[in-house]
Amino acid sequence: LENRLADYIMPDVTWTGGITELKKISALCEAYYIPVSPHDAAGPINVVAGAQVMMTVPNFYKLETSEWNLGKYDHLIDRPLDVSNGSLKLTSRPGLGVEMN
Repeated sequence: LENRLADYIMPDVTWTGGITELKKISALCEAYYIPVSPHDAAGPINVVAGAQVMMTVPNFYKLETSEWNLGKYDHLIDRPLDVSNGSLKLTSRPGLGVEMN
């Protein structure tokens, strides 16, 4: 980060140690004016957890995921993720806003 060797950082909420660690990494990147774009390849909870954290991060760039994967997640959670025009709409439900089936 100090040497400005990255245009943006792509931490994964599950690989980095959870929500708190993702928030800490994002804050460190913010100090160096480096955008954060969370990685997702681990399922709907990973997508929603990354999105929830990014709602609190001023240096959020974009949430990386695959449209191909999003449709496969519907049967794993209590309601489909609300995605339209490339944007994920978060709910005001408690916690992450979704529950596993």
